[in-house]
Amino acid sequence: YGLIFFIFAAILNGFVYYSTKSKIESELSAIKYFSSILQCANKICGDKSLESAPYFSELKKSFNSFKHLRTKISGILHRDFSDMAVIMEYIKIIFLIDIRNYNNAIRRIVEYSQDFHMLYTCIGEIDIAICTLSLRKSMPFYCTPSFHNEASIHFKDLYHPLVSDPIPNSGLISRSSIITGSNASGKSTFIKALAVNSILAQTIHTCATEEFRIRPSLVITSMAVRDSISEGESYFIKEIKSLKRILDKVQNIPCTCFIDEILKGTNTIERIAASAAVLKYLHSTDCLCMTASHDIELTHILENEYDNYHFSEHITDDGIHFDYKLKYGPSQTRNAIKLLSYMNFDNRIVEDAENMVDKFIETKTW
Repeated sequence: YGLIFFIFAAILNGFVYYSTKSKIESELSAIKYFSSILQCANKICGDKSLESAPYFSELKKSFNSFKHLRTKISGILHRDFSDMAVIMEYIKIIFLIDIRNYNNAIRRIVEYSQDFHMLYTCIGEIDIAICTLSLRKSMPFYCTPSFHNEASIHFKDLYHPLVSDPIPNSGLISRSSIITGSNASGKSTFIKALAVNSILAQTIHTCATEEFRIRPSLVITSMAVRDSISEGESYFIKEIKSLKRILDKVQNIPCTCFIDEILKGTNTIERIAASAAVLKYLHSTDCLCMTASHDIELTHILENEYDNYHFSEHITDDGIHFDYKLKYGPSQTRNAIKLLSYMNFDNRIVEDAENMVDKFIETKTW
């Protein structure tokens, strides 16, 4: 009878195992993260040189509530196909080892939810501290930011942390600004550098500058907009949705917004009119706005509301040279047709384009 009962129990447990297995496997990713947290906490708590470090005592106290689960959970995740592993798998099925360990882990997490939250928080704080230090070590120089209540950004030797051999810029953006400049002159990279550092300042307290001072605010951007064939939305639709997101936010909280090439997906007349209207509205809210644009007309339309900055180039027989330095005032140069020439476009194309520009400047008609 004992053998019959054992066989019956094994079959029943096998049925329970496979009917429950799908539920466990659907949550394996969460269990895997929990196991990684326990393994990490075990290594940290085992290092006596860290006993005086921040979070150590809190981490050790919370880890003690779960450390006996470490090997049991790793057993659930472990998968092997050796002969011995196959035998162990049958044993796990017969005695429901994985399911029992899983239920014990879930029960323990629920019972000691505060310790679990503290464990998760401590590991997260340590992880972000390591990431921040790693970032700082990789940077040519950095600073810790300071904050004030004015809607302005002060920066000294600002650069984009992802650009190799960057050219730093210094300045004070004391009110909303339009940044103009020729193609490839650096205005978009500068806008992105300001946006990235504004986020880094308010998150990991690290900026790619020598000095950085900003008002605490929501950083919101409209950059790198793309159309979507799958969603059936054109470039312009994506643009106006991106701008609408900004307009909705600035009504409620202080914002610092960055817009790259505002409304470039539509015709010139409506682009300039709509862009001016949007920027005027942003000026009327508690928002410090910086936008990069090729539309010089905006610098005249909004000269009473927005400051103007630009990037420029130096043209020689050898080519176009950029210094990537921020300068005050609107841009006074163009280089799009010149770039066609340097890229060896047919001379007839270049000459026709130059003649059309000269005619438009003289007569204001095409």
